[in-house]
Amino acid sequence: MAMKNYTIRLDEEEYEKLKKFLSEHGDPEMNISFVLRSYIRDLNSAIPDLKKSQLTLRSHVAFFGTLFKQFVRSAQVEGIMKGTFPIETLKNKDSKGK
Repeated sequence: MAMKNYTIRLDEEEYEKLKKFLSEHGDPEMNISFVLRSYIRDLNSAIPDLKKSQLTLRSHVAFFGTLFKQFVRSAQVEGIMKGTFPIETLKNKDSKGK
């Protein structure tokens, strides 16, 4: 399959955060490309069904964005249930970074 180059402008702060998280799993630039390609491929397969809905594409994307936020909250609740509170986790990360 041929690959098409496409330039995308991302918020620098968010890009750096994503790059930092993905660098733990190998080449961060390659991983970011993989994530974007995967989401575009999934979006392309979902668009025909989304077009049948009365909601706009922007509404669907916003809805799925809230699902990602819910995943984060679920992980935080899981940490609390295990006895690790989010503020303690942040303090530990902050102290290691200094």
